[in-house]
Amino acid sequence: MQRTDDSDDMVLSEDEARLRKEAVAWVIRVQNRGLSQEDRRACEAWQAQSPRHALMYRKVSTVWESPELRAAAAVVAGVEPSWFKAKAAVSLRWPVLALICFILVGIVADHFDLTTRWQSDYRTESGERRTVELPDRSIATLNTQSAIALSFDGTTRRIRLLKGEVFLKVQPDSERPFLLDSIDTVVRAVGTAFVVRTDSDGDRITVLEGAVEVESKAKTGSPVAVTAGSQIQAEPHHLGRPQAVDVATASSWLRGRLVVQNVPFVQVLEELQRYHAGTILLINRQVGHINVTGTYNVDDPAGALALLLQTVPLSTISLADRLVILF
Repeated sequence: MQRTDDSDDMVLSEDEARLRKEAVAWVIRVQNRGLSQEDRRACEAWQAQSPRHALMYRKVSTVWESPELRAAAAVVAGVEPSWFKAKAAVSLRWPVLALICFILVGIVADHFDLTTRWQSDYRTESGERRTVELPDRSIATLNTQSAIALSFDGTTRRIRLLKGEVFLKVQPDSERPFLLDSIDTVVRAVGTAFVVRTDSDGDRITVLEGAVEVESKAKTGSPVAVTAGSQIQAEPHHLGRPQAVDVATASSWLRGRLVVQNVPFVQVLEELQRYHAGTILLINRQVGHINVTGTYNVDDPAGALALLLQTVPLSTISLADRLVILF
């Protein structure tokens, strides 16, 4: 199925969603009267990263100008945690509901990814994996929140990874090269098995069997051969070198597992967010540096999150698993 390339628009929309979530977390933290000077400087540094960061922070801050929402933000940030303890059996006051509604607007906006839906031949939602047989009998398995588009003809087999992560088991065909076209790279494979993931940090290619040739779309160097047991990271203007990896760990999502060893809590949380249907906001960033080791069932994202939270000193507020605030 041939379609025009709107991948740049897709990336921008994903970046906007990420910036909005980060800005919401920062605004809530700033409401905390006990915020340290170090945290305030970190907030200012976040805003200074780019004009888009600063603009998003101003947009979110504007919503908090009303006294009611400012009070709600303070409650959620933990300024008055005793209120929740004293009123645990009482319905949430309307300012808190207003805060939750604001964040849910962002969740709804993220959910309807119309650009990707229009382009894709196959896609998955949060927490879903899907395996399909391609026209040449190759196998593609899409991880959570992923989408691909196909373009097969008599001379070339081409897949576009629109978002997310895909595992490919390629059928050999010497007359028709197999190409995986992602945001930053083009991967050429013949009779191999590999995984490609694309996100705001760039493309990451992991080879499970055989070998692939990876070329940067920025044309900053020659194509790089990546063999089984190796992984290569590609950024928009730079193609790294292959590094040896534990293939079983790198591909554990194919078995519905997330395996981590001495990984910072915040990184594990960000990974679980990919599988969680709701939004997870971490207010207390100090715990983000705590290293975590464990195996988590991504087929049960809520259970995996509950298990992860047993490893760190955090309190939570949850709205039907659609919004989870950690403070």
